[in-house]
Amino acid sequence: MSSLNILRHILLVVALLFVFVQTSHAIDDGEPPVGNVLGRTLHKPIKCDKKVATNARIKLHYTARQWNKEEFFEDTYKSGTPLSYKLGSDKLMKGLEQGIKNMCEHESRRLLIPADLAYGELGLPGLVDPDAAIIMEVEMLEVNSPFRNPWFWAGLIVLVAAFVVLRKQAQLENQSKVAAFIERKEQ
Repeated sequence: MSSLNILRHILLVVALLFVFVQTSHAIDDGEPPVGNVLGRTLHKPIKCDKKVATNARIKLHYTARQWNKEEFFEDTYKSGTPLSYKLGSDKLMKGLEQGIKNMCEHESRRLLIPADLAYGELGLPGLVDPDAAIIMEVEMLEVNSPFRNPWFWAGLIVLVAAFVVLRKQAQLENQSKVAAFIERKEQ
């Protein structure tokens, strides 16, 4: 091999090492982000039958830590009890709700939640500084959409049937009133 080819190979190896070292740094180097939630899928199931949607009941495990800190201020794995929420009605951090949209059951994500979508300018006294971004690793254990529940559809059918029957009854009443009115006019 010529010295030019050897030099090219060395430069290529150095460039690859540089890229590897840069990408291996922690997610929270530098200034915390502002704006939207950033996320990365850590694990996605092969088959995604159930996705997080509006009004779904979810059960999840997560760990949460402040930007540029290593210790977790919240860890549901340690307590052994996953958290359950009903999206749309239970109070859930805006950033977490955005970050889990369209997440599959048994999927894991790492979320970087800016301060304005986390605890904001108040922070979480004693745990999270004011205006601090949050890093969460979320594992979606269960997704129960109301639209997959047969009782939802049974109730919907009952409501539609009641509407049709009551509407027909109202039409018949109106027809009988009209007929009675015409009869009185003719007399």
